[in-house]
Amino acid sequence: MKQIRRIPCLICMMTAILVYPSDAQTVLTLEDCRTMALENNSQSKIAQEKVNAAEYDSKTAFANYLPKVSATGLYLHNSENINLINDEQRNSLSGMGTSISDISGALMGDANFLSLYLNDQTVKNTVNYIVQKMNAADVEGTLNQLGQDLSNDLTLDIQNVYVGAITIEEPIYVGGKIRAYNKVAAYAKELAQTQLSGEDQKVIVTVDEAYWQIVSIANKLHLTEQYVDLLRKMDQNVEIMKQEGVATASDQLSVRVKLNEAEMTQIKAQNGLALSKMLLCQLCGMPLDSEIMLKDELNETLDIPADTVLYTQDDLYENRPELKSLELAVNMYDMKSRIVRADYLPTVALMGNFLVTNPSASNGFANDFHGMWNVGVVAKIPVYHFGEGMNKYRRAKSDVILTQYQLEDARGKVSLQVNQYEKKIAEADSRLQMALKNMENAEENLRVANIGFNEGVVESQLVLAAQTAWLQAHSEEIDARIDRIMATVYLRQATGQLK
Repeated sequence: MKQIRRIPCLICMMTAILVYPSDAQTVLTLEDCRTMALENNSQSKIAQEKVNAAEYDSKTAFANYLPKVSATGLYLHNSENINLINDEQRNSLSGMGTSISDISGALMGDANFLSLYLNDQTVKNTVNYIVQKMNAADVEGTLNQLGQDLSNDLTLDIQNVYVGAITIEEPIYVGGKIRAYNKVAAYAKELAQTQLSGEDQKVIVTVDEAYWQIVSIANKLHLTEQYVDLLRKMDQNVEIMKQEGVATASDQLSVRVKLNEAEMTQIKAQNGLALSKMLLCQLCGMPLDSEIMLKDELNETLDIPADTVLYTQDDLYENRPELKSLELAVNMYDMKSRIVRADYLPTVALMGNFLVTNPSASNGFANDFHGMWNVGVVAKIPVYHFGEGMNKYRRAKSDVILTQYQLEDARGKVSLQVNQYEKKIAEADSRLQMALKNMENAEENLRVANIGFNEGVVESQLVLAAQTAWLQAHSEEIDARIDRIMATVYLRQATGQLK
């Protein structure tokens, strides 16, 4: 398929240049890179979130000192009511009027008979009056209704039950568990902060390594460019000398082989520099294609900080995040053993309730809401658990002892590590001094070789060897300076002073 060539519009190109200017390189210092990396690092963010979670746990543990208030609601539907009398008693009460009516009839039938035996006229009149009144009034119906009402009152309506309660509970003594929980929460918070400090130090070391790697590659790339320029000039000189008959084709071929190797090394250094800057951008949370320039890339000489790392053994144990974490772990396990022990000690709590029911429990189970309150003390005393509590407590104390052993072992390893980094600093100083001497010798050797080559008394192979030695000496000097800088960083990390 034939492609259509597009000719860009000059006006459009000028507009694009004005609206979208090319980004200038961003110059970053080591502190800039550290700050951005700490803000971007995911592990640091995770550690910071653990600090936040520990803060919430601490507040939760403190809340155990305060009263707990809860509300409860209940609705219950029952299929039957509660009857305080049986069916036979309920039927007797319902027919109470009929029974009384039978008595009245008997009295009426026997009134004349009774009058024969009653000599007192007043008594006779009274009996006759009662009988007449019982006949005149509806005693049977009234008493039946009264018995029915009494039977209904002795039947409790509980088909629909409503219950509401507000409970307040305040612990008085729980075997020291609440105090231990608060200490565990405080230790956990401090542990999270210590782990955050440790993660920050790891990030700083990683950023420093990437930063100084870029500086090293950039300086070596500059050396390689100088080396390539030297070889190109030498190639031109050999070409002239060849035309004059004082150099051979073999001399020119040797120079060009070295030149090709140097140009290939230059390309590799350029690619390595680009990849290293991408890595640093990734650590700092910047786009990978960001154009950055490190401040130390522009320095002709890498200055070594003159600061001295001072510390004592106590400072080492206090500042090193790993050791501090283990110390906090020992304290946490000790508090947890106390929590286990508290489960098998007496507990005392103050209770208070306000209860509302319908039917009312305080008003004859009437169908309305009535409330009542009560206060009391609840005590729980464990008696015997077949050694369960003692074994759990011994298991918890075993964790304390185990963590103490780990702490002692870690202290020994940290002391050894610090001594190793101190030796590395001394070794880096010696290496740097040797590299500086070698560089001076290589520069003098190259100067003499160039003079001899220009005078025609030195072969091209010796000049090439002198140039290679010059490049190697400068490279070793750069490595020695960066090793010395990083040795201080590693020692500060080992002593917990890296910030």
